[in-house]
Amino acid sequence: MATDRDLSKISPDISDNISDEDLAVFLEGNASPEESEMILQEIVRDPVIAETVALSPLIDLDIEPIGSDGFILPMMSLAAANPENLCSFDCELFILHHLDYDVDSWTLLETAKANNWIKESGTPLHHVGRLLELKGLAVKRQYDSTFSDLSEALSDNKYVIAIVTADKALPDCKEEVSPLHALFITTVESDGFVSYLNMDTLTEEYIPEDKFKELWKGSGNYMVTACETLDNYNPLPINVEDIELDEDLEELTEAIAENAHDTWARARMDEGWRFGPVRDDKKKEHPDLVPYSHLPESEKEYDRIMAMNTLRLVRRLGFNITKCNPHA
Repeated sequence: MATDRDLSKISPDISDNISDEDLAVFLEGNASPEESEMILQEIVRDPVIAETVALSPLIDLDIEPIGSDGFILPMMSLAAANPENLCSFDCELFILHHLDYDVDSWTLLETAKANNWIKESGTPLHHVGRLLELKGLAVKRQYDSTFSDLSEALSDNKYVIAIVTADKALPDCKEEVSPLHALFITTVESDGFVSYLNMDTLTEEYIPEDKFKELWKGSGNYMVTACETLDNYNPLPINVEDIELDEDLEELTEAIAENAHDTWARARMDEGWRFGPVRDDKKKEHPDLVPYSHLPESEKEYDRIMAMNTLRLVRRLGFNITKCNPHA
């Protein structure tokens, strides 16, 4: 990526591991998660890199010296200053340490923040597990989970993070700060208790099964599982059958369906595909490379269902779609 900033004027020899261009891309916020993690590790290791970042005109950071070993960024104190917002991060960090991954907690935290996986108010549900994915673990997110799903995951030796409503019954939870809380589930006891790991003390805590189920409902029974090997894929899309759409949104589905087809067709054609009476992967020919109006009704219906379920999913996740011009 080209850049008009000459970082060599700041430091003539940035690092043996990263180039001036790598650092410029990072400072501009355009680095990939893997590139960001690599550079953040260099910041921790090399005080020259830390000083370069501090002197960069692209960011406004106060660098605080901690002796001859280098510098510390103020954001490193985030875990101490806001422990109530890092429950999900702590769960994921524990899993990686338990699996003997060589990870630096500060680097991991900065990687999460750089990708908006962690925000000031905490971790969005759909980003729980992103750090585990980054390290190559097989991660599965699931709404509407059942207690049997949770028990089965534990029986399969999977790591389980359950999201529950924050409550005083949870010793490590600061319920006044965030409405939801991440729990690293360890066992489902036969005597009617669920145990989880208190990330503050690294000791097991126990909560009655009925109480756990009550709190779990607050997240829509949201559960994230992780394991090192990919098991048999069993897709479980979010249930949206009970979501009703307004008349305007139902009419919108046809436009979304047609646009989805055009998007697919454009991508195929850009890859060299063209129309053919039957699908032929070698010749790159496909019978559906025709205008939406010429598709068989069965194919149109498939696109309509996808569009309808997408709109229902948006509503299920708590968002509203508002028409800009209600009179149009």
